[in-house]
Amino acid sequence: MRNTILFIPVILLTAACQQMEQESHLTPDAPAQSEITSGKVTILAAKGTPETKALDLVNDGATLNAYWKNGETVKVYKAGTLLGTLDVTPFEGSKPTNATLSGSITVTGLSQDDQLTLLLPRETWDYTGQNGVLTGTGSLEDSYAYATATVTVLSIAGSSVTTSKAAFVNAESIYRFGFKLEDNYIDPKSFTVSATGGQLVQSMNWNGSAWAPSYGSITVASALAPADHFFYVSLRNDRTEADTYHFVITGADDALYIASKTIPANVLDAPRFISAKSIAVSQPSLVPANGVINDPENVF
Repeated sequence: MRNTILFIPVILLTAACQQMEQESHLTPDAPAQSEITSGKVTILAAKGTPETKALDLVNDGATLNAYWKNGETVKVYKAGTLLGTLDVTPFEGSKPTNATLSGSITVTGLSQDDQLTLLLPRETWDYTGQNGVLTGTGSLEDSYAYATATVTVLSIAGSSVTTSKAAFVNAESIYRFGFKLEDNYIDPKSFTVSATGGQLVQSMNWNGSAWAPSYGSITVASALAPADHFFYVSLRNDRTEADTYHFVITGADDALYIASKTIPANVLDAPRFISAKSIAVSQPSLVPANGVINDPENVF
């Protein structure tokens, strides 16, 4: 079967965003119906970009593709109760956007019209501890890209259950950040990003009736090589109005930098791939350039 590779076209934002590029999100192809038989479930699932944790930056960095890969797993829930884990078997071909999800789940207590939630790739979402790297072990695609799908139980015949189609939607936006002091990129050891609106999600957990967020700042400890200036960060912002991100950055020379970036409402209203490669930074006036106070009496 020929696999369709979905992609995100680049759109230049308005002057309010200045150098920020926005790539719009495409709706994934609809998968076939899923069936649960004798406690086993097999689901044909399709996902668009950038929901899967297998990510591919192409077209000189202007496009972020995503695809299913072997080794991914999907959790199946009824409300907050975990029913089982499904293995992902991608369709044949290079970087497929369709896959079969299969495994055993608990079917006892299921009823017609029940809502089942599918979560990729794990039951606990945690956006803390990121390292700024897009792909590979411990990277954004490996540990910080999440997606959900909801299916409805349509009918039950013995232990065979038929559900509606599953179409995954990513749970966050993927940002590319680059920091510049005048015309030169700085290479942070780490940076912390916070939001004026206070709705950056650190984690998501079931509170007994819904998936509830814990809000706070996100710190990225760099695992980049010195020549790699761009950081990839997974951020879920529950605010739908325009917001401002604030950065506190520790440079490779231990110097302290600060920066802010306005994020327009049309960027926050849906998960996207967002590129802000030239965020202007400055240094607080009361902090020495090298981060070391050599003469405390003359700091001020």
